[in-house]
Amino acid sequence: MTAYTLPDGRQITGALTVQFGRQLKGGTWAEHPRAKYECLECRATEGPVVGAAAVTAFVQTIRATHRATCPGHPTHQGAQAA
Repeated sequence: MTAYTLPDGRQITGALTVQFGRQLKGGTWAEHPRAKYECLECRATEGPVVGAAAVTAFVQTIRATHRATCPGHPTHQGAQAA
């Protein structure tokens, strides 16, 4: 599967799923936040990561981190190790 093209020409290349979790009044978590990323170009799944701090860091960096190593991303197609 490749990127999904929108009517205006932009492409969806991945899906970031975030579950915000549920925190109780005392500050403890009844359900911890979690996140995962699914790439439509190489079909890889990254995560899930669990916990507020881990989810925050993951969401801030996953797009750039995955794109740098994605074998399906146009900047990596045909590239070979020297």
